[in-house]
Amino acid sequence: MKKKKLNYKISMEASHNFLETFAQKDAKRFKLKVGVFLFLVQDEHILLLRRYQTGIDDGKYVVPMGGIEGGEPLTMAFVREAYEEANIIIQPDQIRMCHVMHRFHPMPQRLSFEQIDVFFYATSYEGTIENKEPHKCDELKFYPLNNLPSNTVPFIRAAIEHMHEENIFSEFGWE
Repeated sequence: MKKKKLNYKISMEASHNFLETFAQKDAKRFKLKVGVFLFLVQDEHILLLRRYQTGIDDGKYVVPMGGIEGGEPLTMAFVREAYEEANIIIQPDQIRMCHVMHRFHPMPQRLSFEQIDVFFYATSYEGTIENKEPHKCDELKFYPLNNLPSNTVPFIRAAIEHMHEENIFSEFGWE
């Protein structure tokens, strides 16, 4: 019995048409932001920063955080943000993902965005904690986990509670 050889070559024209169609569809597709957040905990205290002159939640407390820049794994975005904001080096093998939140964030002037927030827990780091973004943050220090500042951003407070309860996933801001 003679086997037929299949030809999988795709013409350059067909390939170009596929890529053009894909690019057009992708341009219309909903895009979801992804953020990485640091839960740095020592002796039942968590590192918080107070936002300053950012236009979003200024004067309120959050944890060090940032977004992925593309072309980097989540863990490396986390490591980069920890260094950029707090001057500390955290090795990827020293962290564990402890919570994921799908969040709706309303903003002034009827603007809003959706985001997937990935929270990583770390207990060790190298370096000295220092505020490397004084133009965005006017305080960086540890606060007791059981006595967070009253002006802690609500989704951060909720994520900390979920971490304590070992809830891996939550949704916030959709009510």
